Amino acid sequence: MRRVQGFSVLAVLATLAGACFAAGRASPPPPGPTAAPAPQELPKICIDAQAADNLIQEFAGRLKDAIAASGSLTLAAATDSCSLRLHVPGNLLRFQTAGSVMVSTVVIVTSASGRYLSTSIAACQAKDLKPCAERAVAAAKLALLMTPNGG
Repeated sequence: MRRVQGFSVLAVLATLAGACFAAGRASPPPPGPTAAPAPQELPKICIDAQAADNLIQEFAGRLKDAIAASGSLTLAAATDSCSLRLHVPGNLLRFQTAGSVMVSTVVIVTSASGRYLSTSIAACQAKDLKPCAERAVAAAKLALLMTPNGG
């Protein structure tokens, strides 16, 4: 009787192992050449910061850096069409605090056709405009996500 039980347990284990092995095998690749998906083009961003003020030009530079570092946006060349436009008004409000000079930044995000999408308003130290630029780029990314068909 013991021999029959041992044999049946062994038979069940062998059946289960075979089923597991069959389920774990990878299916063969489909016949024929497979094309890799085409890389998706990153949205192109134009910056409109036309002012002679050095601080605005520096902020525009930080915006360009933040766009390049984003990994999901790219700065449009002069001949490219834009997915979004980042408008920096011609004046940045500067105010003195106990420790340093602060700058209030405003960036208006519009579609390529000029439709308003979002605004980023932030304050940063005049000597470190990077956090304000990063916030503006985050607003641009969110505007892209929330805009069907790119605006």
